[in-house]
Amino acid sequence: MKRVIVVGAGIAGMSFASQLCRHGIPCEIYDSRENASENAERASGILSKKGLEKSGIKYKESIENNLIGGVVHAGGREIMFKKNHTVAYIIDRKKLAQSMYNELKAGNCAKFKFMKRISRAELLELSNDNNNIIIGADGAVSTVASTFGFPKIEKYVLTYKAVYSKAKIKNAHYVHLFFDNNVTPGFFGWAAPHSRSSIEIGVGIESSGKINSRQAFKKFVETQIIKEMLNGAKLEYEHASIIPISIRKRTCNENVLLIGDAAGQVKATTGGGIIFGSLCAKTAADIVYKNITCNMPLQEYEKHWRRRYANDLKVHEIVHNFYSVLTSKQFRFLIWVANSIGVDSLLSKYGDMDSWLSTINNILLRKRY
Repeated sequence: MKRVIVVGAGIAGMSFASQLCRHGIPCEIYDSRENASENAERASGILSKKGLEKSGIKYKESIENNLIGGVVHAGGREIMFKKNHTVAYIIDRKKLAQSMYNELKAGNCAKFKFMKRISRAELLELSNDNNNIIIGADGAVSTVASTFGFPKIEKYVLTYKAVYSKAKIKNAHYVHLFFDNNVTPGFFGWAAPHSRSSIEIGVGIESSGKINSRQAFKKFVETQIIKEMLNGAKLEYEHASIIPISIRKRTCNENVLLIGDAAGQVKATTGGGIIFGSLCAKTAADIVYKNITCNMPLQEYEKHWRRRYANDLKVHEIVHNFYSVLTSKQFRFLIWVANSIGVDSLLSKYGDMDSWLSTINNILLRKRY
């Protein structure tokens, strides 16, 4: 039996392990942290309902809030999207990570080794044995990827988020997105209610910018709408993180596969990586299973995941590249045009948070979900 080594016990790594265990194949999971939920809250947990259902992740015990719509603020104007049912959830990332860990532990198929950082030398030694399969699920700055000379991720977003209690929230079921390249160059700011009085405020900026994410955050919380939300609020915690927003040009070699953030399988429009990372992890697990049982080449992973998901991720990248350079005047004009032609209504009816290709197709065909 081949040995499967997963580097990284994040959502992507545990999604892979869960799918592989369903095939009856054991694996080892290494992580430098003390446990699976440590620092999990650093990333935001705004996830589409449809995407979560497709991913196969058991998420319901981790739900903090449900969202039925959102408001986009740009150029002094705003546009609202809404449905009459839940389209997304605010997920407690620590609870989700702990839940996935508990399920894997109960199955006695995946062996966790925490507080263990695998060195480059150890990785190279493991790869020299053709009976070993290495899964790099170790995040945006992947040691696995750099050790084995995978092409670099070309674009990153730096984020800074904080969660406040006792905030003033008018509608707890709407997320607010703020586009202003003077405040959040190359990305956007957000306000996402965790409850009727708890809210997450965050910003993202392209890593090539002249300011850091903390500086952008300080500027963002001084804007009028955010100041009103946070008047009298109490800071609970804050974190900075880094998110890839471009796909690696190669994600597989002879016996090493990259998944999730390590592969750049992230929506460039929002920085969300759980949905596509989990879907690609499932594809990786299927290929590893077929490699072990019927000698399918591991390189088939590259072909399969790109055929299924790369076009959607590419469209997200195109949309990001478009909005990331707009001026306030251009944003203002764009929102005016969108409101004039009823884009809010179309996206409310036919929009898909994960698949822009599906959104375009649904609008063109006027097809209801």
